[in-house]
Amino acid sequence: MTAKAKGRLTGYHVLFILLGFFGVMVAVNVAFTVFAVKSFPGEQVEKSYLQGLNYNQTLEDRAHQAEMGINTQIGLEANTGETIELISVWTDSSGNGLSNLAVNAQLIRPASEDGKLNLTLDPVGNGRYTASIPELSAGSWKIQMVATTTDGDTLTAEKSVLWAP
Repeated sequence: MTAKAKGRLTGYHVLFILLGFFGVMVAVNVAFTVFAVKSFPGEQVEKSYLQGLNYNQTLEDRAHQAEMGINTQIGLEANTGETIELISVWTDSSGNGLSNLAVNAQLIRPASEDGKLNLTLDPVGNGRYTASIPELSAGSWKIQMVATTTDGDTLTAEKSVLWAP
């Protein structure tokens, strides 16, 4: 009967080493997955599945708007004060400004929900609509506009802008 040699690798040692190794791997993967989902949930647009199903209607609406000859210009402009102006100009095929529109805008970061803004633009005449933004962080923004006519027609416009104050 000999005593077991000290420092000898046994089956239990190998089992504990493998369980420890894979335990650490699983814990790190779970931690990375949780951090990834918390930082960006993966859904840029609410109800994106339904929006995808209705995409043909969106294309038809855009084609109808193009047939009507509606043009839109969108931009951001720094004021002399601390505010920023969101400016939108809506014109018909003859270049005349469209009045009596109810214009709403949404400013969205391309890959985040941070800083999302919903704005209602005020008419200032000749198809020009503006809204003041008290604070806007630098970077890339997507501007989505929806204008409703007095007849109930919906007009849309989108523009990606890079804001550098």
